[in-house]
Amino acid sequence: MASTSIVNSWTEWGQLEIICVGTAQGMCYPNDTPSCAWHTPPSNLYPYVESIIGPRPRRRIEQAQQQLDNLSDLLRAESVKVCNSIDEVLHEDIGEVLPRKQTFPSNSSSATVDGITIKKDKIDVYRPEDFTNEPLRFDHQISAPHFNNQYQFGLACPRDVLITMGNTILESPTSVHTRYFESEYYKPLIYSLWKRDPCMKWLQPPRPTCSSTHMFNDIDYWKKVEMKEWKQKIFVDNGYKTNLNENEIAFDAADIMRMGKDIFYKKSVTANNQGFHWLRRTFPDLRFHMMHFPTDGSCHIDCNLLPLRPPTAGSEGLVLLNQAYPPLASEIKIFTDNNWRPVVAPKSASSEVPPLALCSQYLNTNILSINDHCVVIEECETALYNLLHDDLGFDVITCPLRILNEFGGSVHCVTWDIRRDDSCVDYFPNQDYEAECKRDLENYSDRTLASTHDKK
Repeated sequence: MASTSIVNSWTEWGQLEIICVGTAQGMCYPNDTPSCAWHTPPSNLYPYVESIIGPRPRRRIEQAQQQLDNLSDLLRAESVKVCNSIDEVLHEDIGEVLPRKQTFPSNSSSATVDGITIKKDKIDVYRPEDFTNEPLRFDHQISAPHFNNQYQFGLACPRDVLITMGNTILESPTSVHTRYFESEYYKPLIYSLWKRDPCMKWLQPPRPTCSSTHMFNDIDYWKKVEMKEWKQKIFVDNGYKTNLNENEIAFDAADIMRMGKDIFYKKSVTANNQGFHWLRRTFPDLRFHMMHFPTDGSCHIDCNLLPLRPPTAGSEGLVLLNQAYPPLASEIKIFTDNNWRPVVAPKSASSEVPPLALCSQYLNTNILSINDHCVVIEECETALYNLLHDDLGFDVITCPLRILNEFGGSVHCVTWDIRRDDSCVDYFPNQDYEAECKRDLENYSDRTLASTHDKK
């Protein structure tokens, strides 16, 4: 039975009722940080990238904001229509024509097209800009005892820095300099929930120093290492160690995936073992599982592994995997031992990303669940649509989000679910958690990948 608290979310698939959608207002091309490489171009383009760090062009901000506004409208709507037909759109950023399947609110003039009507509950949508009278700006210097930054990231991706754990709102102790104070901008929204919800809890782990010499092994690490080589070889060869060391607690909210009583945590450039230990000690009634992805040590789990629905009487659970980033066979076993079927997503619609993208091309699995039978995906991911709708029987709402790739994410990244109609259920009863807690995470060498062949 779900809690009566306004703030309540235990899973990624419970019936969505309240959500925060990010904003592109005032966003900048942020300074680089020793935690991770923001920008993904070849090293010979770094001088150019560094030369344009600063406020983003107004046109790009307007385009991104339009996509976020459109997503908000689709979430608020009680009925949407998904086009039967597939048309094409030219994406100027990558110079490719991509197929797309469009969705419109049923009350819009565009919804006269032939299509599938999806009825859904209305979702309350909050936006960060609705809780301030000041224009959002991220082009001013911030200073902390151990660093300073001139240009910050912005508020496009709230799920990166905030997560709801039951009736608790948790701010992430990010190691990323340009996001150090990002959750501060959400305080007016969080306080509005705090004042209305006597059951709500609010936690922030110890704020890391982000000292370039104390928290990181090499301040210039990402200028010396090619990201592709690091993902495919250096990360696993180095025992899953990153430039972020273990001197302090650090993780991003998007390094965490919730599945009832069990929480999955990705070892990454932004999430260390100390952060994992802090979560285990702070939430002793939950079970936390470390996940390693040998071909991907970059930040955030929400493009690696997404639960679609849990096992129920007569129905197996489904967990979506990114074929480019398979998990370890030993770590996906907890799913197969508990009647969850791993489903491998098709390749992304394009292997290209905008020149100044803050994320990779493998974002097609970055999806948002409305409930355990309805999801939101990017409109050009038609192969993923066919898998989810035709093969697995999901209602699939499509939404244009490719401009947001440049701003750091897709639909899961740009949304923070505040309330779902769910509870803390044990979906993984068959496990030896005591033995798992004894694993030596400081000296981890397993590299046997799970199969990426979907067994139906």
